[in-house]
Amino acid sequence: MNKYCAFFAFLLSAVFSANAQYTEINGVSKTAKPNDVRLFKVVMGRIEEIAKTMPNSAGKFNLKFQPEYKGYYAIGFGDKYEILDKYKIYAKGDDKINLELNDSAYVLTGNNSKENQVLYQWYKLAYKVERRSVYFNRGGRRMQGFFPELQSLVEKSQNWMDGKETGNANFDQLMKSTINHDLAYFTMAYLISPRASKPNPNDYTAFVKSFNADSYLQNEELLKFPYGTTLLRCLVAFKSQDYYNSNWEKLLPGISNDVLKGEFVLSKMAAVKSYTNYQELYDAYNKYFLADDQKERVKKIEAGLQKYKPGTVAINFTGWDASGKEISLSDFKGKIVLVDVWATWCGPCNKEIPYLKKVEEEFHGKDVVFIGVSVDEQKDKEKWKKFLVDNQMEGVQLFAGGWHQSTIAKAYGINGIPRFMLFDRNGNIINVDAPRPSDPKLKATLLDLLNKS
Repeated sequence: MNKYCAFFAFLLSAVFSANAQYTEINGVSKTAKPNDVRLFKVVMGRIEEIAKTMPNSAGKFNLKFQPEYKGYYAIGFGDKYEILDKYKIYAKGDDKINLELNDSAYVLTGNNSKENQVLYQWYKLAYKVERRSVYFNRGGRRMQGFFPELQSLVEKSQNWMDGKETGNANFDQLMKSTINHDLAYFTMAYLISPRASKPNPNDYTAFVKSFNADSYLQNEELLKFPYGTTLLRCLVAFKSQDYYNSNWEKLLPGISNDVLKGEFVLSKMAAVKSYTNYQELYDAYNKYFLADDQKERVKKIEAGLQKYKPGTVAINFTGWDASGKEISLSDFKGKIVLVDVWATWCGPCNKEIPYLKKVEEEFHGKDVVFIGVSVDEQKDKEKWKKFLVDNQMEGVQLFAGGWHQSTIAKAYGINGIPRFMLFDRNGNIINVDAPRPSDPKLKATLLDLLNKS
């Protein structure tokens, strides 16, 4: 009986494989330097790599895949963390795409589906505006003339799909949405990108003056596009004029759709460095993680921070004081320890010094130890010593002997400073990304810890 079941399962598998709908991409890469050609799927407004290949000596390549969905994929160069040099293609299965990739564009060649032909026509029409906005860090950053160019594209896009129907009603509707969202993306990228000088509102044309960010935050449509989560953050920043999302938790209510709220929170959680801060965000916003993909990503973030969970034994580190004496974190068991990882060349670190001194004064004589750990390079050790004297630095001051060489940076994955960390009396982790001294939360946290103990 089992043999018959196995044979029947094999037959079913063979039938399904035979009926599988594949998309085949044949292309030529004409870049100045050889690069892997990568294929990405769009997942909740971001891209995830599904295949890659190195073109042969003639630049030719072939990719064949079974689309998970009918919609946009992206093809181009570079990893998933960079949206540049990747181009939208439409795949539905049982279709072929023929194209050429070069250092600044893609070109359809030979036979292609009607959907990709229409998409390519729009790409060519929008090319100049896209290059000036999204690719702001390539070539010139001139301001002059952008808004008239954008306005011209907006006007050309009106009823642009008339007469271009492909017979695929779903794609035709998606294409109309593409035009709308591409225009929003170009506008936001230009307004919010870091440039030497910001655009002058007096130069805004009708489209920019009447731009309504809220209209894109009502549903999950923008997550169909490779740039979806980037556009989401830009829209929120545009609404609030808080281009760095510094008070992002206050901006969250401005997003109408709960799934989009979840995506916005996840974009912030991805940068969290401590389990403590992760848990605070999760407790406050897990109700917005509605999609299965969102729930899985939250689990991955949590798993990556498990070793920094409160109550976990701290990873010990060692440094040397100005006299050359070796001192370790483990030397201070029995005390609450605040560690400040900093460097003399770090502007934000230096700004925290007056606040740190004030906190040290307020907790003088209490069971709190303040340890400064400098990640200055070995060649700057004397400069560090002089800095301590000139700035009357108190507490325990240690020299770690360079960022990349230091045990503390490796142990706690420190890739940005200043970083403040809190450890309890038993040498366990409280928070490896504690509030800075300029934040009143630090003083409140220290008082709470002393009261509990």
